[in-house]
Amino acid sequence: MAKKTAPKKKIVAKKAAPKSAPKAAQKAAPKKVAAIVTAEKVRTATKPRNTNSLSYTFSEFVENIRGFCGLTKRSQAKEVAEDVKCFITDCLKRGYKIPLFGLGKMYVRESKARLGRNPATGAEIQIPAKKRIRFTAAKALKEAVLR
Repeated sequence: MAKKTAPKKKIVAKKAAPKSAPKAAQKAAPKKVAAIVTAEKVRTATKPRNTNSLSYTFSEFVENIRGFCGLTKRSQAKEVAEDVKCFITDCLKRGYKIPLFGLGKMYVRESKARLGRNPATGAEIQIPAKKRIRFTAAKALKEAVLR
């Protein structure tokens, strides 16, 4: 009698699917940082266009950062300004004190609840406790600006 054997199965190699990071991991991946090309640094601030209040617009502020840091593109200066703003905001939210070397320090302080007066009617009102952002100027800044 002939022995029955099962037919041999053909083994087919499957192609490996390309391994890509999950979408959540792709979003969390750090941005590629472009090389920062520097230009000649300008160490004097430009005069604001608003001569009444002498305050800079955001665009003028970014242009001054570009000149002071020696950056070639406004987009690089805007990114630096946005990153500094995010850093300061995050630190103050967490209650950290931020030393701004040569300028002073920023911190959050809780004010106490107190009684106040409504200036229009003279009636006493209760002013609740709240958090405030404080800046203490450094001695070097005071001497440089006020003298």
